[in-house]
Amino acid sequence: MLIFELTADMDGLGLAGRLTECGAASYAVSGDCPRVVCECGTALHARVAQIVSGVMTREWLQARVVQRVCRTEPLWAAEEVQFHALVEISEARLKSRLIAGHTLEEWQASLARALMSHFGRSAAIVLDPFVRFRLHRVVVDLAHRVRDRLVASALEDEYEESLAMLRYMLDEHPLCEAELHVYVTPDGVWITDAEGGMISDEQIELVAMQDDDVTSEDLAMTLLITRSPWRIVVHDAYPDAPWPSFSETVTRVFGDRAVLCSGCPTCRPNRSRTGCRERLAFDHRSSRAVRRRLAPEVERTSDAPVDSELGKG
Repeated sequence: MLIFELTADMDGLGLAGRLTECGAASYAVSGDCPRVVCECGTALHARVAQIVSGVMTREWLQARVVQRVCRTEPLWAAEEVQFHALVEISEARLKSRLIAGHTLEEWQASLARALMSHFGRSAAIVLDPFVRFRLHRVVVDLAHRVRDRLVASALEDEYEESLAMLRYMLDEHPLCEAELHVYVTPDGVWITDAEGGMISDEQIELVAMQDDDVTSEDLAMTLLITRSPWRIVVHDAYPDAPWPSFSETVTRVFGDRAVLCSGCPTCRPNRSRTGCRERLAFDHRSSRAVRRRLAPEVERTSDAPVDSELGKG
């Protein structure tokens, strides 16, 4: 006879039912210390250990991960934490993703072996501390991953809200019969007309000089929305940009009005960007570059021949 002592949140009836299905006579005993009693021969011990370890690496593991995340991140809704924990554990199992150095199948097999070893020494096993000790690293690793998912989800929601706001602002501006070209590089973003001439707006740039947080992407998006061109050609020379990339934002805000360049010199991955950097509006990582770009002496050097080349893209 094997006796598994459970905690109040464990599904004793479910575990007893699974054990009965494998041929062991099992039943749940309720009370302050709920238990599952399993009567079986030694021939079924391996199967019993496999079933119990499976329950612990699924239902028990998910519950402990949710508890840990809710304890360390109390501002997140429990339902949202539970959803992301379920997705993370399911993906880890389906994709054989390593958790704390091993797959969940390997952790389950290790736990089953520990149970088998314990069967030979004692008939009663208090499951929660037994598993908590052996799966501690798994719970910690999964909790970190679930927190990362929660943060990513929040960022996606914030991004969608910003897209909705930009679309609303765009709808307030009449459509202009103009074609603009947007050049996106690792160093910044700038805009030209169809002939390659630089596009700028003194009022927008004046506001940018007064705000240290303004980036080249902010300026470019403001220009695009206020100009509201009928067609935008996006030259993406930064395909590995961190999410969300400016190219994606432009295409999602302007929809069919924005098209990706089919392959001008600026968009070719092996093209040297030495000449391009002289014409960048400003570095997207530094507000000081905004002021350099807007300084009069820089403006006087803005007639470098590279514009006409880029405009041909």
